[in-house]
Amino acid sequence: MKGIAMRLGLLAVLICSFSIGCAAQQKATGTLPVTVAPATLVVTLTPLPNGTVGVAYSATVAATGGTPPYTWTATGLPPGLTISSAGIISGTPTTTGTYSVTVTVTDSSAPVAAVKKASLIFAEPSSK
Repeated sequence: MKGIAMRLGLLAVLICSFSIGCAAQQKATGTLPVTVAPATLVVTLTPLPNGTVGVAYSATVAATGGTPPYTWTATGLPPGLTISSAGIISGTPTTTGTYSVTVTVTDSSAPVAAVKKASLIFAEPSSK
């Protein structure tokens, strides 16, 4: 059986016997429903940069696979930061500390979710 499904729908296939081959009088044509599942949803977190309290912060997280559009959520962000619908963590942090951040992306089909954890450190601004 041969065929490559490039999108959802029907795929024409030809099935032959290896022992007798596919003589013209032995061919039959039909359709076979094929379901193509989207690639596995994955969150991509390059190392998130640390930041400084009182200084604007921005970092982008990304996802691959699944079925866009995606919905983003994040827990454990320091006060002053949020995550947007485009996966951008931004804002101005107000409190020093080390934060354990969990970023979750949910796709629009099943929905399927993928989760990644990262650590962010926000320090006091240095005095000159």
